[in-house]
Amino acid sequence: MKIAPNLNAMMLFVLLVFPGLVSMHVYRILMPARDIDWKNAVIEALFYSTLNFGLFLPLLILIHRDAFDTNHPMIYIAGMLLVVLVGPIFWPYIWCKLIRSKKLVNKFQLPYPTAWDYFFDKREPAFVLVHLKKGKKIGGYYGPNSYATSYPRDGDIFLESVIKVDDDGKFLYIIDDTKGMFVRKDDYQLVEFFRCSQDTQSKGDEINGR
Repeated sequence: MKIAPNLNAMMLFVLLVFPGLVSMHVYRILMPARDIDWKNAVIEALFYSTLNFGLFLPLLILIHRDAFDTNHPMIYIAGMLLVVLVGPIFWPYIWCKLIRSKKLVNKFQLPYPTAWDYFFDKREPAFVLVHLKKGKKIGGYYGPNSYATSYPRDGDIFLESVIKVDDDGKFLYIIDDTKGMFVRKDDYQLVEFFRCSQDTQSKGDEINGR
């Protein structure tokens, strides 16, 4: 009985699955998404690999005819790297750009796992009012140096500036020498966001005018 693995079959399987797995991981770097379900990962990877090979079909036909690999080995290797690695990295980037475009964003339900991810993926500056579970309110500024975690660890947020607020939640002034604050998901029950002008030169001036 033959028990040694068929190396050709194994290489073919890896070749068919690898591009799809690359695309799945790149997509999760660019876009908040649910963790990979490894029970169905192979099937999903085969699906994306098939799409990838379909898009590269003219190139695959070209480099696999008339002993192209023998006559032009370096070009053949470059072509296969393009199909197996570069393409699977490139397609998720193009897809994310498309679904975030203004022409499509209002027509389709974007595949964000949570509303939290949808809001923070836009990366728009905002004044933030956090309602803590103990009843206290704290204010902050979410800007280019702030950070919010994404699914599946969504809910934590770092605000680059701390803002003093009164008991009613009115923004008063930015705390001197603030380096920001970190708020955990377990600490609050509600987060409010307030519009911040894109051309604001001084956050303090805008707060005083609120």
